[in-house]
Amino acid sequence: MRPEQNESISDALVNLALALGGSGAVPVPELVRALERAAERLRTAAVPTELPHDLVSQAEASRAIGVSRQAVNQWVRNGLLRSYVRPGAGGRATPEVSLSEVAIAANRRSREVPFSGPRRRELLDFLGLLEQHATQPLASAIRRSIEEEASPRKTEEQSRILREFVIAAMGVGDKQQEFTAEGVELLAGLSPWVEVDRGTELGGLLDSLGLLVQSGDGRVGFDSPATALLGLVGVATVGGQYPEPDSRIGRYVALTAEDVWGEDWLERLYDAVYHVGELRPSPLTRYTASLTYLDNHRFLRRAQATGVSISYARGPGPILPQRFYGAHVLDDVLDGGRDMSAPWAWLAGKGSRTRPGDMPSTENPYRVLNYEYGLLDDSIHGIRRYCFSAADARAGLRGHLDRLPAGQRTAYVDCAIDTLARTLGRSFVELASVNRQVDFDWWKDHIIRSSEREIVIGLRDERARRTAHALLVQTSMLPEVVEAAESDAHLRDRLRIYVKNLEFDVVDARYHDDIRRDVTRVIKPGGRSLDDDEARALAEAEIRTFLD
Repeated sequence: MRPEQNESISDALVNLALALGGSGAVPVPELVRALERAAERLRTAAVPTELPHDLVSQAEASRAIGVSRQAVNQWVRNGLLRSYVRPGAGGRATPEVSLSEVAIAANRRSREVPFSGPRRRELLDFLGLLEQHATQPLASAIRRSIEEEASPRKTEEQSRILREFVIAAMGVGDKQQEFTAEGVELLAGLSPWVEVDRGTELGGLLDSLGLLVQSGDGRVGFDSPATALLGLVGVATVGGQYPEPDSRIGRYVALTAEDVWGEDWLERLYDAVYHVGELRPSPLTRYTASLTYLDNHRFLRRAQATGVSISYARGPGPILPQRFYGAHVLDDVLDGGRDMSAPWAWLAGKGSRTRPGDMPSTENPYRVLNYEYGLLDDSIHGIRRYCFSAADARAGLRGHLDRLPAGQRTAYVDCAIDTLARTLGRSFVELASVNRQVDFDWWKDHIIRSSEREIVIGLRDERARRTAHALLVQTSMLPEVVEAAESDAHLRDRLRIYVKNLEFDVVDARYHDDIRRDVTRVIKPGGRSLDDDEARALAEAEIRTFLD
């Protein structure tokens, strides 16, 4: 049908949108969102080309990323890196560079650190020693995966599980959910890569620490060699702190690691987890809460391929001490003392403390490792964009403060300021907040961490959480989710749209778009260095805004 000759351009566009939506060519919710974003872009078309928000001098960029100033200068001269001049800066203004773009350039031009022969031998020596104790079954499984080159296989069930997640998320408003009933069944039906017997000394301790993924048929274990090795990290750290007899095996693992690597044993163990993950990657891995917190170090190491990662949080550790330290360490801090021998340690002599397996994830003692050996670790290069919900942070800070005895409230506020100041003092951390709760949308609530190579999807549905707290997904698996709908063209088109919500490029674009539209406020851009006084002043001002 030909349009009327006097039909306006506006009417023609409306009719086109109605035709697309009415025919099902484009899902109506996606069409509405696309039109809204197009209108917003047209309204701001007169604004000059947007500058990156993380502009710094070449010298500052070289210090923050750990490359020479000459290298940055050469990348600009050769056109490998863009330079920018702020509007109104005048003819003699010094061009600046985007810190995240420098991080990407630096990491793409540096060789990945290989799993060297000596490091590999040290890990095998460590596992060999553990094979002489009650840790033998798990240590042997990890060792065989390294020596026999047996990787976890990509299965059709894994693609179907991720597809069920995306299909369930296609709903509008309160119809958005994490999994269909079939998806929950598929998730629980996955068999662990290695099974662990909870009746053994090690298996019982792992279970009490919340480190074992449980399948629907009652089998428990780990979905990959890397998470199995993370289990040993968890046993050697928090697991060795409890006064009960079963924690002896945790102290044994720690002493064995120290015999092999010396005082840097935990850093070397984390290094081994990263390399085993690269050597034997798992396409889709179920994570418990404890494993999610323990794995931030490996995830950030892997994100170095592009130099940038993005995290979203409703309960941000840099703002809320209870989310940063976990319940046990925070109790000691508020009581005026702390075991400073290790970040995860707490004071002895207070009697038995609750095990992670019996605690809500918000109080999990492994949380401190998430930040100390992840977000704040200066041995990992690249920019870490940490974005949180301001409304949830405010509610969490005030709510926890109100529940504390009067004598601990000042200590809690001081702890919050100190923790935030430490975070702001890291040049590689970019801290940002989503201003309104309504803007912390469904996808942000589920993307715990995102990088070009993998994404961690947090699960909130209690049905799904009985099996996993989060899913680690290799992004190379995403195209298979779309291809799985080859018999249904309409479903395939919709899947293609929604799968993009899990792609790093889209997450990154939305992050920048939210900043441009003032949906997100950057508290401190990546690459900006603050001295102790500046960091504390900014931290105190931020915490006070949440309390006033």
